[in-house]
Amino acid sequence: MRCFVRKVGKGYHAAFDWAGVSYTHSLRTQDEREAEVRIGPIRDTLYRLEQGTLQMPQGADRKAFILSGGQLTSKPRHEPGMTVGDLAELYLANRKVEPNTLKTLAFHFNHPKRILTPDKSLESIGLAAVQGYANTRAREKYHGKTIQSYTIRKELRTFRQAWTWALEMAHASTVPTWRLKSLELEKDLGREPFRTYEQIVQKIKRGGLTQDDQDRLWETLYLTSEELSEFLDFIAGNATNPFVYPMVAFVALTGSRRSEMARSLLDDWDLEHGRVTIREKKRDKTLSFTTREIDVHPRLARVMTAWFDNHPGGQHTISQDSGPVTVDQATDHFKRTVAGHKKWSKVRGFHTLRHSVASILASKGVDQRYIDRVLGHQTEAMRKRYQHLFPKGVKQAIEQLL
Repeated sequence: MRCFVRKVGKGYHAAFDWAGVSYTHSLRTQDEREAEVRIGPIRDTLYRLEQGTLQMPQGADRKAFILSGGQLTSKPRHEPGMTVGDLAELYLANRKVEPNTLKTLAFHFNHPKRILTPDKSLESIGLAAVQGYANTRAREKYHGKTIQSYTIRKELRTFRQAWTWALEMAHASTVPTWRLKSLELEKDLGREPFRTYEQIVQKIKRGGLTQDDQDRLWETLYLTSEELSEFLDFIAGNATNPFVYPMVAFVALTGSRRSEMARSLLDDWDLEHGRVTIREKKRDKTLSFTTREIDVHPRLARVMTAWFDNHPGGQHTISQDSGPVTVDQATDHFKRTVAGHKKWSKVRGFHTLRHSVASILASKGVDQRYIDRVLGHQTEAMRKRYQHLFPKGVKQAIEQLL
């Protein structure tokens, strides 16, 4: 049985589990000692349920029954008053997702808690309040960049999904009365096609671009084959840690995602036959993970052979002191390695390397089906960003039919 006092904002909540579900309930106090007293009846009820001296009535609202001290004998009206803070805590505590996904969800919730406030009840949040939230976010900056409409939509989509989940689980009694499509938001700028370093430099040299415009351009960067080789040479000579070069080479020569690199295990590599198995999460949400196999590039085979000969231990491919390297550690070392370099600092992260693999393969005429096989799950929007790089050889091929 798990039942304890948890601080949420300035107040204290009871957090407890029953029948595999986690619940929270405001104890309506900002005094910790008083909260410990008020949680007593909840602990007592849970103890009696666990010992069998109290039975949960069929069809009863479990949370309400426990909070009532076992006095309710039929399903009551849902208790109103769930707040934004309650919703965030409960939803995040019950999501069975990857740590990085959970971190993203928590980040999305930070803004509703900050702008709408943690103590604001869900039943008081209508379209006007949500529109006000969207307007506030649109005026804010993140690392000097304007918050785009698609980011605001992501945050509100997470908020609405959590609210709907709480309603289905009988934790909330209020239905969201607002819809995303009812909001007035600036139109999204869209995702531009991938460009080479030289193409971006030339576009910036023409002038007339804001810093936001330039930042968006660098997000479209992909490296050519020659640049990718030069980039790996630079990483090899300037890595901040022994695992950095094999880590970057892994992504740069397979097109795998940062998260896929981080979860890779030593047993996934068959260098004798030149194959590596990638553990992916995006293709089938009903499975813990699926896999795809990729041929190992000769340079990558050399890099990984040398790395495995001096591997620090543990089961993970990329590890430090026998422990796995997290995605945050990977990003930190990546950024520190390229920081200050005139050209390579424009490679903003692992996603640029993934873009580069797709773009290079497309420019060399590799069939789209094989590119999909190498990169794994891709959206149609992603494919469109490098389709312009396929060789313009269709006309010549048609002319050879007869």
